[in-house]
Amino acid sequence: MPEEKAMHYEQDHGALLQMLREALIGELQAINQYERYARMTCYAPARQLFQEIADDEKHHVAELLKMITHFDRKQAEELRMVFMHKPGKYE
Repeated sequence: MPEEKAMHYEQDHGALLQMLREALIGELQAINQYERYARMTCYAPARQLFQEIADDEKHHVAELLKMITHFDRKQAEELRMVFMHKPGKYE
């Protein structure tokens, strides 16, 4: 298998943003899957484990969003507007 070249983010924000967004998608999919598993089982220890893992993934989502907004100011502004809850847009 050929070796992958290291990317220098200072030179290629677009490629880094793509990797971060792909990682974000993976984390969101994992959250959905683990929460689905938690809902599907009646065995409390397994349900608790699945929910704990989902919660860990939510932390990863937050960290990825933080990094994404560092490199994408438009995305940062959109998220700021949502979290500042400007009336009208989502009501």
